Amino acid sequence: MIDKKSDHHTHTIYSDGNATIDELAECAIEKGIRKIAITDHMPLPFKTRYAMAKDLLGKYRADIERSKDNYSHRIDIVAGLEIEFIPELREWIKSISDLKWEQLTASVHSIMVDGKHCLVNGESHEFNQTIDLGFSGEIKDFCRTYYKILKEAVETGCFQIVGHLDVLKKHNRDKQFFDDSESWYQEIVFDLLDSIREKRMAVEINTAGYLHPVAEPYPSSWIIMACQKKEIPLVLSSDAHKKESLGQFFSKM
Repeated sequence: MIDKKSDHHTHTIYSDGNATIDELAECAIEKGIRKIAITDHMPLPFKTRYAMAKDLLGKYRADIERSKDNYSHRIDIVAGLEIEFIPELREWIKSISDLKWEQLTASVHSIMVDGKHCLVNGESHEFNQTIDLGFSGEIKDFCRTYYKILKEAVETGCFQIVGHLDVLKKHNRDKQFFDDSESWYQEIVFDLLDSIREKRMAVEINTAGYLHPVAEPYPSSWIIMACQKKEIPLVLSSDAHKKESLGQFFSKM
């Protein structure tokens, strides 16, 4: 049974959200949500438009703890981070993940190409640039690389949840880049799911996908059904970047 009263993926002003932790908590209470995980984007050793500044990490954690105490009788607030898994930054990531968070979500937002940070989960022109620069337009190589990185994240055993598992389909409306019903693609995903099951991780159903060009959640329904068959836990996540988006589309699920 999927808990529709818990939201496992939210962002605040500490990264690229526009609400404070308290504002998210108050709005969640108004919406009847009983649990929220604060999962701002982890700091990165280079500048992006979304990652938390490294020097704010301590304040972020302290702010979550304060809100946990203040709202302890009204809502459960979980201290977490969304970890952007980049294999080249393993030591950097370990130094952050080792700080004893209650929830760490493993996501792949980008692929490093010749030292350049190329976005997967970005705007259309950024996605196209990643395909062209990193893979000379070879979409199968791109897909295989994306899932290889995500599998590496899973196999570290450091994380509890896999974030927006198939976000590489963000701009794949009407299958313009690849067909996820083809056997080569599904075999890669099933192999990843076996690793997720082995590491006893959960997969989020990220409803923000309804607002993206693909207009459907991450992951696709056939992956959700495969998770159920493999007895992989599923959790709901709004990926809210503003308080109004908390629990978005949960009833639709």
